[in-house]
Amino acid sequence: MLDLDQLSKEEHYKIPDGYFEHLTDNIMDVIHKEERKKRNIWMSSIAAVCLLVLCSVLFININNHEKQEKGTLVETPAPVNELDEQLIEYYSAEITEIDYYNF
Repeated sequence: MLDLDQLSKEEHYKIPDGYFEHLTDNIMDVIHKEERKKRNIWMSSIAAVCLLVLCSVLFININNHEKQEKGTLVETPAPVNELDEQLIEYYSAEITEIDYYNF
């Protein structure tokens, strides 16, 4: 059996001076740093979502504005003569009768 009295009494571990006095402060500093990181990630996520929404709204508005401009600039020319009117009527009727599914 092991005799405890025969073991050396020297200290194997050395603790820096003032370690336990500053231990709670060090732990609290680490906790606050982690909280700041989480807050920064949260704020970055919110900023990214806001930027995405803003870009989407701008893109939609630009497309709608371009469509409105195109709609006002494009006009169907008036038929020049009677032959043009007949051709327009003929091809309009042909287009409506095309079977798109069996094409």
